[in-house]
Amino acid sequence: MKWLQTFVNAKLHQITAEELRRYAAPFELALSTRESEMLARLIKQEKIDFFNEKERTVLFKKVEGIIGTSRARKLDNIVQTFLHENKL
Repeated sequence: MKWLQTFVNAKLHQITAEELRRYAAPFELALSTRESEMLARLIKQEKIDFFNEKERTVLFKKVEGIIGTSRARKLDNIVQTFLHENKL
């Protein structure tokens, strides 16, 4: 499934603020325009491997500074659930 990991990472590194808000909405994770713009910029700058737990943890510490601890944890739980359910 390495090809799928590569695809997901590539998509996330190109994500827009609008896409972040749209993807977060079904999970009841409200993001302001400013927050989503900052998150999209951070994700593009960091270029992490979202399947690497250590890299993801470092990124989510920075995400906490943008959207706060509770919403960052919720976002991390969503990502972990996705990875686990899809056996990635």
